Amino acid sequence: MQTVVRDYLETETPLLPMTPAASGGAAPSVSISPIIGGILFTGCGLVAAFRQQAWELPVIHALNAASDRWAMLDYVVHTLTSCDLLQGAMFVSVAWYLWFDTADDGVRARLLTGIFAASLAGVISRLLQIVLPTHLRPLHALALDFVTPMGVEPDTLNHFNAFPSDHGAVFFGLALVIFRMQPRLGLLAIFWATVVDVGRIYEGYHYPSDVVGSIGLALMVVGAFDNRWFTLLAHRLLVLERTYRPTFYLVAFLLSYQIATLFDDVRQIGHGFARVVLHHGPFSGS
Repeated sequence: MQTVVRDYLETETPLLPMTPAASGGAAPSVSISPIIGGILFTGCGLVAAFRQQAWELPVIHALNAASDRWAMLDYVVHTLTSCDLLQGAMFVSVAWYLWFDTADDGVRARLLTGIFAASLAGVISRLLQIVLPTHLRPLHALALDFVTPMGVEPDTLNHFNAFPSDHGAVFFGLALVIFRMQPRLGLLAIFWATVVDVGRIYEGYHYPSDVVGSIGLALMVVGAFDNRWFTLLAHRLLVLERTYRPTFYLVAFLLSYQIATLFDDVRQIGHGFARVVLHHGPFSGS
């Protein structure tokens, strides 16, 4: 086990190119993907705060021009953005494929850390939606005169801000993980994440800066976890896979199911308990 870990640490491949350390010699290199992600995330935050009317509203109006005109278009987009099979399940299924496509501990360890990081990016995104005073979703911005596509409930997500997209953070995070494992599959995953999130813009859930900002967030978190120390921790989990195989895959299936659905069941259970604690009826709209 120690030999496998040591060999991996010497041959690790980064998510994005590495920059030499400022000090000379054999000092470790640093991944630049968190830096790129931070710049992208910050830039989109500034656009959302100061340049939304000039840069983003024309895009929203252009997409919204087709809304409620072609039933088939609205149906296809709504199915795409509401069906877990076409969203998270696609990325998680590819992750399972990559897991069983290799028996190499180094590859599996990086896959574990990447999946965890992508999930964490989604959690961070949702927390930011709750605490940041950014903007309402286009669907709820009365000044936009937004035409609601067929199938979209007007009150959907009316208690959360739009920046950044939690769907985008998780899906693009998983797509980045897939890309670093198998670039061709990764490009397809990035393309599909883009299709899904453009659909969410069309339905009025997000502005373009929300989605692009989520890509920056995914780059930051996934890039930060793409290092030898987190991967070394993942190697310890691989010991459990070999020692307690049935239990390991039972837990892995349950967790991957929750990732595919963006922890929707967990959030609903937590919301129900919160309503009971606050003395509200968990089965009513009160």
